[in-house]
Amino acid sequence: MRLLIIGVLDGHFSTASRIALDRGAKVLQSDTIQSGLDVIRSGVGADVVMVDVRLAVASLIQSLKSERIAIPVVACGIGNDTRAAVAAISAAWRSP
Repeated sequence: MRLLIIGVLDGHFSTASRIALDRGAKVLQSDTIQSGLDVIRSGVGADVVMVDVRLAVASLIQSLKSERIAIPVVACGIGNDTRAAVAAISAAWRSP
């Protein structure tokens, strides 16, 4: 499995990566939505995307859908940023 992590996850990137690597995944990381999309478009691809909830999750989902790229997107975060979580969930439901 190929996991693409988009964002820095408040320094918890190494923990998330280690867990995935221990389970046999190949892990890629991008700091921004745009650089994450560039990785996906480059042909390297990903089987699942984990994105920091504080980033523009709606923009990521819309870009993937408009380019007909079907990849599961998991929004995640560290701490209790309720507004960011609600925005990420809403983005998924609003996308056609």
